[in-house]
Amino acid sequence: MGEIFHSANRPLARSIIKIGVRLFLGRSKSHFQDWLPGLKIISFEERQQALIRYRSVDIVETLAFADVNPSKPDCVFIVGSGPSINHCAIEKIPPGSALLLNGAISLIGPKIQEPLAVVVEDERFVWRHFTLLKEKVPQNVPCLLSISVIRAICEIDSAWLRDRKVVLIRNILAPYGQKRRSEVAFQSDWLFRSENSAVSIDPDKGIFPAGSVAATAMQFALASGATRIGLFGIDISNANLPRFYENETSSAYTGILSAERRILAFFAAAKQYAGRKSIELDCFSPVSALLKIGYRYDERFEND
Repeated sequence: MGEIFHSANRPLARSIIKIGVRLFLGRSKSHFQDWLPGLKIISFEERQQALIRYRSVDIVETLAFADVNPSKPDCVFIVGSGPSINHCAIEKIPPGSALLLNGAISLIGPKIQEPLAVVVEDERFVWRHFTLLKEKVPQNVPCLLSISVIRAICEIDSAWLRDRKVVLIRNILAPYGQKRRSEVAFQSDWLFRSENSAVSIDPDKGIFPAGSVAATAMQFALASGATRIGLFGIDISNANLPRFYENETSSAYTGILSAERRILAFFAAAKQYAGRKSIELDCFSPVSALLKIGYRYDERFEND
């Protein structure tokens, strides 16, 4: 399959579809490329669930996040892919409490035996690392997946999704089947707004996009009922370096640096909301840009 990729880690056909949707439907519907062609989301609004149908075949029925998180752990740990992960004792994370983002799924096994869930939002990760998903993510581990990620998986191997616990990541500013919404104009009683960003307090209804899958995971963590949230590998400041599971030759492009201001604005809003709810936030990366906005560094998980 490698010969069909280009520098953006998408198959050429997908890039053509993305451009075509933008040209023919306009910017307000450019996100329609997330599900076109073939994917249909049939929502059951009263249950915050949906049926995933691909090319007229029913694939899986999604669940609400609360339904895959009945134990409500006191602590939730968000594990990203920053290089600082290499200096952390990840194996000390308690079972059933880690949200693993993208390449952090490579830690499943000896390091993390029982994650709370895996979170994948960018379809480019699927095209580049689907083999890793297949090898590492057990059938019983909940998967928080965006619409474009679900479509990409269906294109490669829809059978992988069957009988899995799937939670749909819904982008409130680019909703399924509707025109793009204004970030400023959109209002809801389940959206906590700060001066420069916003946080969804009911991510099953939708997440506020902030330029990073870590921001998406944070919204689920804040809604989990946990009284403490810890952040691993959310470095941001060194996003030009290979992720902890990559090397110089295998590293993929990341837009984190260009989105840093937007990401930090979101995490400042999340900190403000957490303070109101008496949720403690710990950062386990000594190089994280989050330290600049008042997140507390905790050395508990430093390698001995």
